[in-house]
Amino acid sequence: MPLSVSRAALAGAAAALAMLVTASPAGAAPVTHSAVSQDGVDRRVLLTKAEQPPVGEAYGEPWINPYFEPGVTGPTCWQYGRPTGASAGLSARFSTPTWFHAYDDVWVFPSADAAAAFERQWRADLATCVDRNPPGESGSFVLDVTKAGEADGVDVLRVTSGLNPYPQTQHWWVAVVRQGTVVYAVQLLDYRNGDPRPVPFDDTVAAIRKRIATYYP
Repeated sequence: MPLSVSRAALAGAAAALAMLVTASPAGAAPVTHSAVSQDGVDRRVLLTKAEQPPVGEAYGEPWINPYFEPGVTGPTCWQYGRPTGASAGLSARFSTPTWFHAYDDVWVFPSADAAAAFERQWRADLATCVDRNPPGESGSFVLDVTKAGEADGVDVLRVTSGLNPYPQTQHWWVAVVRQGTVVYAVQLLDYRNGDPRPVPFDDTVAAIRKRIATYYP
């Protein structure tokens, strides 16, 4: 994205991309809003701004998304509208002054088996993400999904995407941690130009594991 783009435009595009990467394909039937709410999630499980992936800039305080639908929304590349099986969820955004927006999404499930099934389905969706989100159609497009690294046994993915009909692309760094009945995803939207170096997730994943163990043992 050109350096001349304003912070306001960046924030707006970030919000659009966050929704559209998991949006339903064009022509899909409308989805009824899930009855699952953010109520019932222990908000102490949410990472602090200091525990977000280090990017060389300070994160601001989190914005809690009141429109998050944990019952039909999954991590990046999830086919929006398919039931997740979650009993509750929480979504927060941490932004830096310039290039980064970290989306922390939490799903709580009635059982560890249900959480595992959710993760398996998400991994299956990753394999079809590029085909389901081509350039030139409505919503967002996805050009590439690759493994960029690993943090404490958790894959760190790089997703290259953009917003139709514009040619500019951005990168997402995605780590999804499943532990017991909880799945915690950190999806870092990176607006740096070119082919940026991966962002380390080691400390962030360790912090997620500690918080889940504390509040959802």
